[in-house]
Amino acid sequence: MFVNRLIVGLMPLMPRGIVKLFSKRYIAGDRIEDAIATCAHLKNTGFETTLDILGEAISTSTEAAASRDAYINLIQTVSHHPVSKNISLKPTALGLGLDPQLALDNIRAIIQVADEHGFFVRIDMEDSPYTTKTLNIYNTLRQEFPRIGVVIQAYLHRSDADVKAIAATNGNLRICKGIYKEAHDIAFQDKDGVRENYLHLVKTMLKSGAYVGIATHDIYLIDTLEAFIHDQAIPPEKYEFQALLGVPIEARLARLREAGHTVRIYVPFGEQWYAYSSRRLRENPDVAGYVIKNWFKFGQ
Repeated sequence: MFVNRLIVGLMPLMPRGIVKLFSKRYIAGDRIEDAIATCAHLKNTGFETTLDILGEAISTSTEAAASRDAYINLIQTVSHHPVSKNISLKPTALGLGLDPQLALDNIRAIIQVADEHGFFVRIDMEDSPYTTKTLNIYNTLRQEFPRIGVVIQAYLHRSDADVKAIAATNGNLRICKGIYKEAHDIAFQDKDGVRENYLHLVKTMLKSGAYVGIATHDIYLIDTLEAFIHDQAIPPEKYEFQALLGVPIEARLARLREAGHTVRIYVPFGEQWYAYSSRRLRENPDVAGYVIKNWFKFGQ
């Protein structure tokens, strides 16, 4: 939509302080202490969490090493606090865009420390040039470490085969719709097609007995899958619902929690909050209207 693209184009003209004020709903803050405080609050209200340091593609191996060290420091710091021992990381922040072996080595170093401290590590999925490379890293490291998982995006045509392969090995998988703009030949473009495939993929995991994170803010999908879980008597230790921090479906998430479902909130933080927010909106301008609408809602 033209209006959404216009909003994205005008973002650089908005004072950073104003943008930061609005972003507080969706980002825990700049520092580890901010993120831990957010996780502690969520824990007190019955939610699990996963922590993510903001920042994606880097351009040098030195930057990749800095990202690696930041995650190791995060694990060591969080280990002293009574919050969920669960982190999410993006492979391009660890060097995947430079060299897959570099990313593998950096992620392995993080997971080694995570394993020592009893953490679960989720390897996030980015746009399609990295799909196979990310799955290769996951499949390699899963042979060494039990507490890791990966992400599959429902809008990709290939995801059916990828999910079946992960389910067959009893892997741990988060399924999301996908936010990146992808070509027609590799991704569903219509809302109903993505929804239908999302339901198919999650049900495939649930029926297989492998663990699945149901990561969606779509109330229709949440309602449909909650009913399926009930009808099929899926054990609660085989799945969880997941949502991003600040997305305005708090009442529905609370009902899931009260019904006995595990609900995990994705908690991003870090100094790259502005670059992260701007980049995500440029990648998908249709999100701009949604974000702006909820910014104003938050300010009421």
